[in-house]
Amino acid sequence: MIRYTIFFLTIFLYSCQQSQSINKECEEQIVVCFDHYQPKPYKTPGGSKHIPMPKVLYTDNTEVLREYMPEADFDTIILQSPEHFKELALNYRDFEFIYYPLMQGDTITISMDNLDYPILSSKHHPERNRIYNMNYELRKGRTHSGLEAKTCLGSDWVRIAQNIDVIRANNWTSLLMNYCPLDSLQSMFSSYKTAYTDTINLFKQQQIISDKIYNHYQYLLALKDYESRRMLNEDTTFYRQMEPEISDKYIRYPSYREFLDYYLWFFNQHIPTIRKSQGGSKDWRQTFDELSPKPFQPKSKQILLERCIKEIGENFSAQDVNSYLDKYIHITQDTLLLNKIRDQYNLSADASQLLLKDIHGKPTNLNILLKKNRGKVIYVDFWASWCVPCREEMPPSAKLRELYKGKNVVFVYLALNDKESSWKKAVEQEGLSEVPNNFFITNSKNSKILEKLKLGLIPRYIIFDKRGNIVEMNAPRPSDQQVTTTIDKYLK
Repeated sequence: MIRYTIFFLTIFLYSCQQSQSINKECEEQIVVCFDHYQPKPYKTPGGSKHIPMPKVLYTDNTEVLREYMPEADFDTIILQSPEHFKELALNYRDFEFIYYPLMQGDTITISMDNLDYPILSSKHHPERNRIYNMNYELRKGRTHSGLEAKTCLGSDWVRIAQNIDVIRANNWTSLLMNYCPLDSLQSMFSSYKTAYTDTINLFKQQQIISDKIYNHYQYLLALKDYESRRMLNEDTTFYRQMEPEISDKYIRYPSYREFLDYYLWFFNQHIPTIRKSQGGSKDWRQTFDELSPKPFQPKSKQILLERCIKEIGENFSAQDVNSYLDKYIHITQDTLLLNKIRDQYNLSADASQLLLKDIHGKPTNLNILLKKNRGKVIYVDFWASWCVPCREEMPPSAKLRELYKGKNVVFVYLALNDKESSWKKAVEQEGLSEVPNNFFITNSKNSKILEKLKLGLIPRYIIFDKRGNIVEMNAPRPSDQQVTTTIDKYLK
């Protein structure tokens, strides 16, 4: 009888331990439910838009940043949160991220208002809704073009305000529609900061947020302040004021990546060649070299250097990419990025060719394409999904294809320095999926042909004559009235 008692007692204790373990796991989870959360693309009144950004950001258990896009009317993700709270980032209109410290153990539904702004609702703790939706209330009456004043202060709205006399003189309507005086933007942001500080102080006084969350809200306000300073700050050493805040303890916050982006922006302003390259390619090789000896903690340093490597990959030669990848590996020992970059740019491919693949993955190259279309005029469009001017030329390009339908003119679309997934999505959006000569360049970094073409900026248009010779290195774009005259010249 004693043996049976001991046996059942052991089973009971084990079950209790298992139950406690399950309860602890549930307490450390945050369930996030998306209710018809599918934000639409947005343009400001003047037509400004941004390249699409990830809709949802969070970090996983290994502190790796994850991107997420709810794909159904109702979708759910479960976040692990061993800490008191977990930060979730939601994109608003592709212009700004809103960061939410979500409480451990909560279940939250995310929907949208009629302007696509996120609305959060706690299932178990309705009293937390005023905390989660704090920013939603604070922005009322303090926005321009539907965006926070700090977003406008950190972007091209400042340039518009600074050059308003020239804009008015030329009657540039789209820019005028986005205009807001600088003092108005600064006043709105100042009012926002005061209200923000008063609100979190009240929350702390009422003991409805912990000291940790209170400190985190202060950190988020500082992040907004950094963004508002970017375009107006003339202190080329301002990045030094940010360096004490660079710490691996913030790695678990998606907002920390934005903080590091702002740091890099200010850091680059102290490099004269970068500061003067308005609108041009910044020399991120110099940024990498100056960041390398800084005594930052390893995870933060890796994020900063990884950003440099990605920029070097997009803007410099295969030789430079390989050289800086070697430096990056020596400092970080991160071989994952090494393999990713080398695969992305196909750095081991035949450099004498321009290698291509179609939407179905079938490989070819430019030489084969030229031979196949011998006897026809070939109009080549170098573009990318992330290139706004490239995308704006697609409707005129469609009209141009229709105009020359049935004639000896071939239109070829080559995606340069793009992500394959983004390219495929853009192909569908721009109606290129049915265009037979639509390709992705797989060796854009090490192709000697691209070096000869000197493709520094896109969009770029090149014409080959009926014999396959380049006759126009900088052909008119599809929207240019001269484009038909130029094509007709070689068609005859």
